[in-house]
Amino acid sequence: MVCVTQPLEVRQSTSSFGLYAYGEGISGLPVYYKDGTAQVVDSSKVDTSALTQVYFTASDSSSSTWVAHPGSSDTTAVASSAPFTTNLIYLAQGLTANPVRFTGTSESAQSGKLTDVWPLYGNYVLVRVSGANFYAKSTGTDGLYSLLWSTSAEAMSDTISLTLRTIEPATQSVLS
Repeated sequence: MVCVTQPLEVRQSTSSFGLYAYGEGISGLPVYYKDGTAQVVDSSKVDTSALTQVYFTASDSSSSTWVAHPGSSDTTAVASSAPFTTNLIYLAQGLTANPVRFTGTSESAQSGKLTDVWPLYGNYVLVRVSGANFYAKSTGTDGLYSLLWSTSAEAMSDTISLTLRTIEPATQSVLS
């Protein structure tokens, strides 16, 4: 008998997708834009009028650089009140608990920011930063969390460990 194995390969989405956070008490909540930062939002508890729902596509230059678009992935309509037309999602640096943020698409806006770090494996979001993990930190508003990342698990005691995926929870799909 002959067995053939092949190493795991990163696969990138070729279409638009949303980001959903999964963790203790956070079962597939979507990521929204608020004042340049990524927020995990339970829309059944939070007034989303001050937030912008976003969806993502891979950039033309790299499948690991994601372009954020206002709206949902099932529509190309952009609300006239959207605070941006396209942005890149990136990992801010410098703190123990670093925010996941959005920046413009120009080279100068991207300078010094970790933008080309977002590969996918199936529907799972990976990140090309050694030891990096994602976390949600309560903002003080029930159902609204800041999306953070860190390479130091010890400093993240008041947060919820997250897995990010590009697939919404099955119950949301069934109920919609």
